Amino acid sequence: MNYRIKWLSSVCYASVMMGLVMTSCAEGVDINEHFSQGAGVTNAQLESPELDAASFKTQINADGSESVDVSWPVIFGAGGYLANVNIVTDPTKPISLVKDSVIDGCHFSFPREIDNIYEVSLITLGNEKLNNTGSLTASVASYSSMLPATTIPEGVEISQFIRENIGPSNEEIGLRLIPGRTYELTGEVDFDLTPVIFLGSKTNRPLIVISEEGCLRTQAGLKIQNINFDCGEAKSKSFIKLSAEPSPTITAEALGFSGDKLNKGTHIIMGQIAVESCNFRNLKGSFISAEKQSYNLNVFRINDCIVQLNTETSSHFINFHENNAGLIKTMALTNSTFYNLVDNKDAYFIKYGSEGNADPVKVFGTGATASQLVSNCTFDKTFTGKHFANQTPRVKEYTITVNNNIFYDVYRVYKWKNGSSVMKGSNNDFWSTVFDIENNELAYGEKEDPNFVGPTLEEFNLDEAKGGVNFRPQNQYCIDNKIGDPRWFE
Repeated sequence: MNYRIKWLSSVCYASVMMGLVMTSCAEGVDINEHFSQGAGVTNAQLESPELDAASFKTQINADGSESVDVSWPVIFGAGGYLANVNIVTDPTKPISLVKDSVIDGCHFSFPREIDNIYEVSLITLGNEKLNNTGSLTASVASYSSMLPATTIPEGVEISQFIRENIGPSNEEIGLRLIPGRTYELTGEVDFDLTPVIFLGSKTNRPLIVISEEGCLRTQAGLKIQNINFDCGEAKSKSFIKLSAEPSPTITAEALGFSGDKLNKGTHIIMGQIAVESCNFRNLKGSFISAEKQSYNLNVFRINDCIVQLNTETSSHFINFHENNAGLIKTMALTNSTFYNLVDNKDAYFIKYGSEGNADPVKVFGTGATASQLVSNCTFDKTFTGKHFANQTPRVKEYTITVNNNIFYDVYRVYKWKNGSSVMKGSNNDFWSTVFDIENNELAYGEKEDPNFVGPTLEEFNLDEAKGGVNFRPQNQYCIDNKIGDPRWFE
């Protein structure tokens, strides 16, 4: 165990000692029996640190995802701590998240997902040099991320229910669907300035059938988790649209951003737009669109999703093209599969409208940076005739990181980098029906046919966990480096 763990700064040391004194006195223990000055605790039977509600704090990660930081007062004389975390949402089927991890410090973190119950245990390890033995029992605490939410009854059309039952709110509201049930979304739902989280079920996802002009709008933040979507009958040009009338309260200057280059009047959605653990069938337009408004996003994420497109239109998948909309400050596409059933030579996967407007310092002020992360994803025919991304900002403040992805029949990924923007990455596999002499994608990976097990270009079956398709690569490069969406290696 590092010496710094046993001896903290004077402020922290005093704080920790005060906590220990209060705890020991409350339990009727003489503090002098256990702690000595100088070398610290020796020849002692140590106890596990206590965990309570104050031990758990939610943190927002760089990509917008969340984690839980677990901290505790130092146990003097310890040789470290042994941590375990299990997901016990279904107590009959616990899932190990952290297993027998030795912690050389007084805190650690684990990924936080909505609607989970976690069991956290800590054991103090002994220290041979000080002749201290480890704790005999573990400290065990429960942490819950379950959210209160309004349940939408089965048999009602979603947009109608929301219009009639959900009012505006400054706080995030939860909407829950009944596990395994089927819902219809035929009209637009504009949550406007109310942040919303749509919740399905981890074990039995509900289904939303989108038809007519059904879509979701927001200018505050929208999270969607554990829901399947059938988009085959949808007429809307985008699954998520940003609100048609942006509020003056979310302009860059109203939010307090400043700088000589600031685009005054541009709008920023500071809440997350995040879609996790969802599957989509026959998406025919954009996944998200700025809808002809000068919007920018603080965070946009897609994680653990399969998105099956069936589109020949020019609707770009991430569409910030119309009306020279702005940029996404932090974008992360992770652990997901995106594939199109047909050739599409008219759309970009990511399309900004203006290199100039997508400059981070023009939106978020002096010193701002922006990033795109694409990690452990599989792409097939998205898309076959346009660059993977277009109009990326030409500034060094914009960083693109591309790791462990398969780009199959995807055109000109290397054009993603634009001007002085920064692109970095490794362990990517590029295989396209179109190659050209400019192509320098080898700077970020290899060119090998992934040789998917298949079938691949099949309509996704929402009744099956993996939809009746199989994008598991069979070439050795992909296998050795676990390249692509990790679900295909399970």
